[in-house]
Amino acid sequence: MRNKQMRFGDYLKQTRLKDSRELRQSDVAKELDISLTVYNDTENKHRAPLNEKQMEKFAELFNMTEDEKIRMYDLASIETGKVPADIDEIFFEKDAGKYAVMLLREHKAGNIEEEDWKQLIRKAEAAKERRGGTE
Repeated sequence: MRNKQMRFGDYLKQTRLKDSRELRQSDVAKELDISLTVYNDTENKHRAPLNEKQMEKFAELFNMTEDEKIRMYDLASIETGKVPADIDEIFFEKDAGKYAVMLLREHKAGNIEEEDWKQLIRKAEAAKERRGGTE
């Protein structure tokens, strides 16, 4: 599922088709409270990705894992050119977001390398583990 060519609509379709309930596009559209046309256009890449509320409903409908949800949000973000909807509030309104922007700019300037990012991630994972793995 980590195919670099995959688009948001492809991901929705793949998720729907691999589900054992064999839901039709109309079934999904009804659950998301959108028209069949809107859902069909989204799945077939003729329309922008779903909004956050619709993505949450989609994730719930298909019992998506956290990694699957993250992938969905990331694919939507790539297509819209915006910060992933599941983290935009943090990114724009919290100090952590300001720090993330600062670090990204330092990376862009060549002051932070890949190994620095790996160390930061390892530290974050260790801190999460110390807290019992919950946020």
